[in-house]
Amino acid sequence: MPEETEKKSIPRSKLVGMPVYNPDGFLVGNVQDLGVIPGQQNITLITKTKYGNTVEIPWGDVGQVGDIVILTKAVKVEAPTTPVAAQPAAAAPPTAPAPMNCPKCGKPATFIPQYQRYYCYSCKKYV
Repeated sequence: MPEETEKKSIPRSKLVGMPVYNPDGFLVGNVQDLGVIPGQQNITLITKTKYGNTVEIPWGDVGQVGDIVILTKAVKVEAPTTPVAAQPAAAAPPTAPAPMNCPKCGKPATFIPQYQRYYCYSCKKYV
């Protein structure tokens, strides 16, 4: 008759960061911490899912612990249902303001987009 191996406790430091998998082999997430419920003898694995949300898995649902944690019951992990952020509208290219005449000579002034000002080529000055 084979001897039964002695079951040893698993330190919290070993569990934290360990990947957690459903029985079907799909990744649930990684252990963030252990949780206890005051007044009860319940321990939970606080797990950050692959989508970034947190789930608490009862210790009774943990099947095996080695290099990974394998659960005995599947945990449903869904992507968060946040609306897709609206893409900001592309900025319209700057358009030249309405035509303007030079107040000094009366000839048409030219809008210079780089300086956001009008320039009179006759007077050789900004308007």
